[in-house]
Amino acid sequence: MNFKELSLEEFDSVTGLLQEANLQYSDLKQPHVRLFRFDENGKTIGVGGLEIFGNLALLRSVAVSQELQGTGLGSEVVSQIEHISKVSGISSLYLLTTTASRFFKSRGYQLIHRDEFPEELKQTAQFSGLCPVSAICMKKVL
Repeated sequence: MNFKELSLEEFDSVTGLLQEANLQYSDLKQPHVRLFRFDENGKTIGVGGLEIFGNLALLRSVAVSQELQGTGLGSEVVSQIEHISKVSGISSLYLLTTTASRFFKSRGYQLIHRDEFPEELKQTAQFSGLCPVSAICMKKVL
């Protein structure tokens, strides 16, 4: 498996996988977003990103191709992004999910109340509009 950080110009290379996973991506092309692609044999099989604000980040757009779900690839994607977060000085990751709370809970993320999100993360398009108010909020201290 090949792991690569994408430049802003390369973000469109993962939109098919994000669409397949029904994830919002219209706001990803921003300078404070880091997006990573996982390829195998020239095919994109996983994606994930970070929306960074100082030492905090919103974990974004984690998806794996449908035929590889349940194989551990999602855990590998999250592990790689968590490692990058740690070495980049990020102390806590936050996320919003409507479908994957069990997966993230198994990876050490804790349920939090929506009010517990840091103010800078509440200002993101993901928090303020793209993700429904009913989304589950989670946090992991790295």
